[in-house]
Amino acid sequence: MEEQINMTNIRAEKMAVQRKFLKAIDDAGVELELDRNTVTLSSDSGFSILLAKNAVLAFNRGFDSKTSALLLDDAYDLAIINVGDFAGSQKRQSELKGRVIGTRGIIKKRLSIATGCYIKIFGKTISVIGPYQNLNIAVEAIEMLLSGAKHNSVFSMIDRRKLENIEIWK
Repeated sequence: MEEQINMTNIRAEKMAVQRKFLKAIDDAGVELELDRNTVTLSSDSGFSILLAKNAVLAFNRGFDSKTSALLLDDAYDLAIINVGDFAGSQKRQSELKGRVIGTRGIIKKRLSIATGCYIKIFGKTISVIGPYQNLNIAVEAIEMLLSGAKHNSVFSMIDRRKLENIEIWK
């Protein structure tokens, strides 16, 4: 089985020198071939390719190699939110990304701490890496912010959802 991913030239060049990251993909049973900005992943296991593909996509979205490599563990997943789905104009997209980032990055940091997820804003997308349950909460929170919800309402929802998850496991 084989899968191809196109990367930006800059991110492809950076990935080419990430020895530990490339070794982690190889250790996951996936052969990676990089030809300029095209990554070809091949393996007998479709599941292994899916994990490696998510790791490469995360790296391409701006995550560092260590964070991207978390996706080689099936306990983690990647979500990519297109800000363009919430706003048409470039100006409005920038404003919405600013709502997620907050002054000096404080909202993004609070979201990351509250959900246990890694968040990266790159281009027209907001990408999130985290454990499945936490990832769903983080994505819901970001989509609420992009839809105009107040910050306090978003953090209240996060707290409520975390409590619900605790109740489920009792």
